[in-house]
Amino acid sequence: MRDLSAHSALNPDKLPRPFSVGLSALDPMHWIMPDIHLAEQLRAKAEHFAQRREAVFQAEADTLDAQVETLDLLLDYLPRAHPEIYQVSGDNVTVAPAAMTLKVSDYVHAPLELACRLVQDDLVIMRKGDAGYRIAAAAVCFPSTWVLADKFSKPIAEVHGPVPGFGPGTRTAKLIDRIFDNLKQGHPVQRCNWSIYEVPDLHHPFSHSTHTRWTDTCGGFFTGTWLRAERQTLTRLPASGDVLFTIQIVVDPVSLLMTHPDRCQIAARLKQHVESLDAAELAYKGISDHRDVVLTELSALAEQDET
Repeated sequence: MRDLSAHSALNPDKLPRPFSVGLSALDPMHWIMPDIHLAEQLRAKAEHFAQRREAVFQAEADTLDAQVETLDLLLDYLPRAHPEIYQVSGDNVTVAPAAMTLKVSDYVHAPLELACRLVQDDLVIMRKGDAGYRIAAAAVCFPSTWVLADKFSKPIAEVHGPVPGFGPGTRTAKLIDRIFDNLKQGHPVQRCNWSIYEVPDLHHPFSHSTHTRWTDTCGGFFTGTWLRAERQTLTRLPASGDVLFTIQIVVDPVSLLMTHPDRCQIAARLKQHVESLDAAELAYKGISDHRDVVLTELSALAEQDET
């Protein structure tokens, strides 16, 4: 059986109401949280950088200092917070579970790439401009149905354009701008998000306009579908004033829900969330055609005795 710890996609804390900002304060010592998939995900990242670097890394020319700042924060934080995993010695950074040692000097022209290669999280530097905060530099190996080239250098409201209620001019877009403006150094925040996919692949560089996350319903909800959860954090970089956005992905088969110790609670929560979605939200989540199947199966599981 796979991990059902706090890192699991099936953890209730990772299943908030969809299409809500839902930020909460984050203990700075819990900023980056490696899990049992660290080694395999770092190997996957190395492959993406080797085979499709332009697709997973973009940076404006004047972001080098902010990239260095991001890397320096991680090189200070990781061996303090996770000394059993990370060791930094001179020019060398070792990630013990992955049996991997990287040299800082090899990444002087792309420090954010090295930073991304060290952690499971994808890393995005947001910089304020006349149109609001934009993606100024990004290392994104595990996108959740979006394409970095389509979003790069665009303001966050445009980045969120396909998301119902989050696009330019919406109340939520204005709220996000205020959150970014009010983010204080040393006081990071976090939120979670979730989606349903029909494959467990971490790398989903597809546009929402051309890709459907879940097409095959013949096996029902509990067979052949995967719950994909994102843990996102926002941190104000102290020198540049930019905002560092991190995204950690975890994927678990929905079938694990059937034997999860909190299955009734989780099923009831998911049922309530799906019932609350309007037509546009259901379409964005890719479950418009599957709503009845999902609700029927979640209802049955939620009503089981927890014995």
